[in-house]
Amino acid sequence: MKIHSALAPLSMMSILALSASAIAFPSPVGEWRTADGSATVNIRPCGENLCGYVASGTDSKSFVGRQVFFNMKPDGRQWDGTIVDITDGEQYAGHISLISDGTLKVEGCVMGGMFCGGQQWSRVR
Repeated sequence: MKIHSALAPLSMMSILALSASAIAFPSPVGEWRTADGSATVNIRPCGENLCGYVASGTDSKSFVGRQVFFNMKPDGRQWDGTIVDITDGEQYAGHISLISDGTLKVEGCVMGGMFCGGQQWSRVR
């Protein structure tokens, strides 16, 4: 009997660990093609958060290597941080979220999040 009661907490911990991993959300880490197809962005971990860098582009001003997502922190099913419009350098509060494993929703917001606009990107890999 004493062995059974000693193992009960371990069994409960195992069940909780399995439950937590089962509800883990998919990650946007990887390479994504922008909505207009003019560039790809590589999203990768930077510390505990995510960052995004231009990986390729179709024109001479493709800005390869420039950072476009800064400090994207997980918040439920999305990641919140700063998004830079690489064409004009403007920074926006923004978030990214997976609509499906192959589609990423990218939104930038102004006026404290009152107005947001966005795009859907496609996973390259």
